[in-house]
Amino acid sequence: MTARTLAAAGVCAVLVPLVSALPPALPGNSSWVVPEAGAAAAQAAAPELPVRSTRIERRDASGGLSSAISAIQRADAGPLWLGWTVPAVASRDARGGRWSDGEVGRCVLEDDGAIRNSHGINDSTRRLVILVRSQDAQITRVAFTDERCAVDAGNRPVYFLSGVVPDQSVALMAQLVRDRGPARAGGRKNDPHEQALPALALHGAPSADVALAECVRPGQVRDLRRDAAFWLGAARGEAGAAVVERLARDDADDDFREHLTFVLTLVGDRGIDTLVTLAKRDSSAKVRGQALFWLGQKAGQRAVATLEGAVVDDPDREVRKKAVFALSQLPRDEGVPKLIAVARTHRDPEVRKQAMFWLGQSGDERAVQFFEDVLKNESTLRNEP
Repeated sequence: MTARTLAAAGVCAVLVPLVSALPPALPGNSSWVVPEAGAAAAQAAAPELPVRSTRIERRDASGGLSSAISAIQRADAGPLWLGWTVPAVASRDARGGRWSDGEVGRCVLEDDGAIRNSHGINDSTRRLVILVRSQDAQITRVAFTDERCAVDAGNRPVYFLSGVVPDQSVALMAQLVRDRGPARAGGRKNDPHEQALPALALHGAPSADVALAECVRPGQVRDLRRDAAFWLGAARGEAGAAVVERLARDDADDDFREHLTFVLTLVGDRGIDTLVTLAKRDSSAKVRGQALFWLGQKAGQRAVATLEGAVVDDPDREVRKKAVFALSQLPRDEGVPKLIAVARTHRDPEVRKQAMFWLGQSGDERAVQFFEDVLKNESTLRNEP
């Protein structure tokens, strides 16, 4: 999953991939809960756990998450699932889904890795359930959901870990992210190295800010930098916004700064202020043009002076044309009169042509009247002796 795929959907849950095959035998010293009545009895046996399975074993990870996982992997080659909970950072959910206070959902793990009936992650999420699948001592899946979504794992073997230190969960996710490498960048939906990044971003621990900042430093794989920057803007609040703003001002990669113009729209008013600065002062025409585009989409009245200034003063014709398009995205009562003024008076015929094009697309009566006036003037000129 990449930032580009997620951009339209916002911050949302990553669904849990599953493998239905069970190990041929239980470990010799296992304390699996296998109730005769199946899943319903398993739920009664461990009502406080956010994961339900007919084969669930509890383990204490207070001595260290990595050592607890390693001990399980040495005793059980899997496939198996390990789960634990951590505090969640508050996140914006563009889809608008909400849990009611006290509501408990039931999510079902599907064989293809989906969580059916999951409400996802949103502002009301307080704790995450982290789920990782292990086989032959390798983590092959990473997923998470809201703790209130009781995950029904059927008869899959699950080790549920208590006492997990959030910073240790952050460290594990960060290691998985680093392990994805250049060949994995932009990888498959079920790749644990891809899924670990949003899981990391939604951990409610300051150490996640540090780990994500490491992912965006110069020298990292480009796609990792782009994806991590998205999550810094989308999920990490003030700490993430500060990193994104610094990169937008100072990073040497023009393409990366161009990508950051979108990320800046996710961080609130301070992001709009930075977009204005980029639109006016960035050394790259591509960055200035893209900053103008997002100002037109997101900033409304705050963007007007910057857009008008770019139409008149930017030294690059393509940037001036992008500023005209951005004017067309303003509310009609603001945008149409400004487009008419550009179409009448701008010194650059290509910019005037661009303004006329967007006026034609508007369907506004004032635009129609403008074109009628232009046609009358041309007719008058042709008929003059």
